[in-house]
Amino acid sequence: MDLTSTDMEQVLAAATRTVREEHGDVPLPVQGELPAAIDGCYFRNGPGRFERGGQRYRHPFDGDGHITKLDLRAGQVRYSNRFVRTCEYLEEERSGRMRYRAFGTNLPGGLPANLFRLNFKNAANTSVRWHAGRLLALWEGGPPHRLDPATLANLGTEEFGGGLASPFSGLGRWLAPLLPFSAHPTLDAASGELHNFGLVSGRPNLLMLYRIGADGRMEAPEQHALERFSFLHDFAITRRWRCFLLPYADFDLTRALLGLKTPVGSLRLETDRPMQVLLLPRGETSAAQGPIVLSGPPGFVFHVAQAFDDGRHLVLDVIRFGRYPDFDAFDELLRNPPDGVVPRLERLLIDPAAGRCERLSLGPEVDDHAFELPVSAPTALGERQRILYGVGAPPDRRTPFLTSIQRLDTETGRLTTRDFGLDLVGEPMLVPDDDGGEGWLLSLVFRAGTGGTDLVVLRAADLSLQATATLPHAVPVGFHGCWVPRCELDRGHGV
Repeated sequence: MDLTSTDMEQVLAAATRTVREEHGDVPLPVQGELPAAIDGCYFRNGPGRFERGGQRYRHPFDGDGHITKLDLRAGQVRYSNRFVRTCEYLEEERSGRMRYRAFGTNLPGGLPANLFRLNFKNAANTSVRWHAGRLLALWEGGPPHRLDPATLANLGTEEFGGGLASPFSGLGRWLAPLLPFSAHPTLDAASGELHNFGLVSGRPNLLMLYRIGADGRMEAPEQHALERFSFLHDFAITRRWRCFLLPYADFDLTRALLGLKTPVGSLRLETDRPMQVLLLPRGETSAAQGPIVLSGPPGFVFHVAQAFDDGRHLVLDVIRFGRYPDFDAFDELLRNPPDGVVPRLERLLIDPAAGRCERLSLGPEVDDHAFELPVSAPTALGERQRILYGVGAPPDRRTPFLTSIQRLDTETGRLTTRDFGLDLVGEPMLVPDDDGGEGWLLSLVFRAGTGGTDLVVLRAADLSLQATATLPHAVPVGFHGCWVPRCELDRGHGV
């Protein structure tokens, strides 16, 4: 299908309308046959409100967090959804207007309304993760919010027993009494430990490193000084290394805090420069050497698909943009896309001893297709994954308008795709098969023709359609989610 920029703009406009309804545990009509082995809950997060008081948010990352829950059991699907009722959300609901600045949106009224307004809204809209009996709604720049997995009610900010309490004093502690907790934690499926990071601005800027045990208890955070305050969304971790790709997309925090710019508007972009690769050793490696900084490829990376140690090398499969994509100008991206705005899956071969990073192709099919929102089976930390899944687009698509669900065999380079035409697909979520098969993929798909949303269930091995469940209302295309097996929900043991 040949898509025009007008087609894509109309679909994106329809797919970013504010959710007006909340539902609690309603049955959905199912077409096809839902595999009986799928037994658990699929939780997903993303922006659900795109305006407030007649003012539309200027950036897609600013919408208030909206959790969807799909409970799959015995061939049936039940649906719930709820906004994350943060204190900022509740205050704006009561007043009917914007009261907080956001990542890409300043308050109406120009500089007088934003000057020295140092508190930003925790949108709680980027991811939702399950760990140690806790269901957490995550956002980049602040602490997580803990949710009731049955009702999706907000149980308050999660401090991990005081582990996220700010160790700093003065203005920094007053502005942010709790440390930020990234939306991309990594689970070690073998130990049950959860690893994550957060960025704190200052002199110096600090990279905070977190480890939460399988019992939900957080160790005292580690600190690592950074010269620049870069836009850092994800990281990689193996048994030997923690790896951060630092792009030349740096925030001008002075201008942002003064209210002269939004945080995203303050970005100083030089993504034609090579990214810095920061390696922080772990385990036995940490006793032998300190941090390593080396030069990587140019561009910008939102997501790391996998990371593993391969002898002397650290191997990363990453989603790289040739340049930072200006998501608050989607119409221009669709009408006149500049080079480098389509995300590509690439392999980085890093030799810490030689201080070298080499960029490799995963195959000609992969080079030709867009690839984003990568997922894989849960594994022990740093264990190599042969199969990766994600969203993408046909090879002739020059814009980040993603309509395909994809499966990649990283050993053969074979890419299997299922394209949905004008329909927008969400991050595929893998449901493992306990009987040894590859499992199934779940995705929320916004239907361009009807303006509604379906849950689609695909066989992971070949992307064949198994079942479709129709939601009672449209759900905007979101970001990240998690699958929680029934057995884990039943033995949830929050601490």
